[in-house]
Amino acid sequence: MKLNVQIDSGVLKRVPSFKVGAVLYKGIQIADSPQMLKGRLRLFQEALFFDYADRSLEDEPVNQEWRDTLANLNPSFTGRQTSHTRMLTDIQQNRYLEPADSATDLSRFFSLKYAMPVHIHDARNLKGPIHIALGDSKTLITVSAGDETFGSLSQYIHHHPVSADTKDALQLVFFRPSVSKNEAHRLLEALTKMFEQIHGGEHVSAVSP
Repeated sequence: MKLNVQIDSGVLKRVPSFKVGAVLYKGIQIADSPQMLKGRLRLFQEALFFDYADRSLEDEPVNQEWRDTLANLNPSFTGRQTSHTRMLTDIQQNRYLEPADSATDLSRFFSLKYAMPVHIHDARNLKGPIHIALGDSKTLITVSAGDETFGSLSQYIHHHPVSADTKDALQLVFFRPSVSKNEAHRLLEALTKMFEQIHGGEHVSAVSP
């Protein structure tokens, strides 16, 4: 298995400590989430509901960090909500994420737990190096393979979703800039360990740059 992730220099000029974790899984089996994962996702959202019941989401340090980061990537983002803030807003209003499938639910759980976007794609038709570049006001960051742009930081573009037929998958983790590279590797190790406990298979991973 090979994994080649390239981050465009324009991204690193805007956010020098920008980091992406990438995982290529092979031979996995995606299905409905096991009860353990459904329960953890639900309980964690309920805990967040009580944690943020009387707090301003915009004032939370992680939300401020993401807001500043996205504004640096694209100044037109200024004044908009981040995806993490939107998820927490839904939870504040008692609108919880419903189970989708085991791979999506696990990605969402880690995204909420560590305040970082975690996206997963069916890798069957992805060819060539993964290239990460500046996008527009809607995408912010684009993710491409070969001539195809298949994903974005904002998930405005999200092609090749996983399904029960997925055997190979690409998972992307967009770390907060304040997360050190050592911590990024530790978080990625925790994610892949839990992912393979549920889905089987094998993987290669990398943190770039």
